[in-house]
Amino acid sequence: MTAAALLTLLNFLSSLNDVLAFYAGQDISPVQIAFCRFVVTVVTVLPFMLPHGLRYFKTQIPTTHVIHSVTGAIALGAVTFSVVKIPLLKNTCILFSEPLILLPLAAIFFKEKVDIGRWSCAAIGFIGIIVITYKDIETFNLWVWVPLLAALSFASMTLIARKMSEKQHVLTILFYFGLGTSLVFLVPAIIVWKPLSALQLALVTIIGINGNLMQLCLYSSFKIADISGFIPLRYTEMLFTFLLGYYAFGQVPKGTTVIGGIIIIVSAIVLTTLEKRKEHRQKMKNKPR
Repeated sequence: MTAAALLTLLNFLSSLNDVLAFYAGQDISPVQIAFCRFVVTVVTVLPFMLPHGLRYFKTQIPTTHVIHSVTGAIALGAVTFSVVKIPLLKNTCILFSEPLILLPLAAIFFKEKVDIGRWSCAAIGFIGIIVITYKDIETFNLWVWVPLLAALSFASMTLIARKMSEKQHVLTILFYFGLGTSLVFLVPAIIVWKPLSALQLALVTIIGINGNLMQLCLYSSFKIADISGFIPLRYTEMLFTFLLGYYAFGQVPKGTTVIGGIIIIVSAIVLTTLEKRKEHRQKMKNKPR
């Protein structure tokens, strides 16, 4: 498959997971859904690790794995809650603010120099978030903050993953991520646990498998091509979410959601393009002559 096809598949699987979590969340707690998802992540990655003995179980960065797992538990746990509590497309649009949140985090924790153009993109993107959420803020709908928490956590995970990918195999990262997040949700899941029907078990299993497939699509696309040229494809998820939400649950987005989503997407695309141009200029500057 081409990188474009892999990224499009990733976006579809992400939208599908949101719809499945929304459906499952009508009868069981999002905490239980998240726990089952992470357990499935561990179980499905083990068959690929065991033939190599202890090779992929060894790690020199256990503390980083713990931080990665806790951050991931917050991110994916927040997403599981938010898809149940607020409309699917609104949730997806707010999650698209991740690149905008990543910018100040990189500036603070990695001392990265950020020019006025990128700060401007981030500021405009946050205006899009305000357009989407201002009515919820006025009515004190606190659930609207949950996808923002998820976006912040996903941005933090991205920074952590940058460092981890230099030292660890993807199977090692997936295994300890699934193990750590399962442990984070173990006690809360026991407290709210309800017996799963055959349908619910199938749903949470598919959600977990899809999570691994999404990671596989992402890493495979990295190997095939430089995916910076496929940045706009990231936002096909908005189309998939709209179609699935409309046909599965009859959800029709409000005008403010569409307008705010467009502002966020355009800002994020421009911001990412500026980031890639900066990286290219830096490479050309450091290239031996």
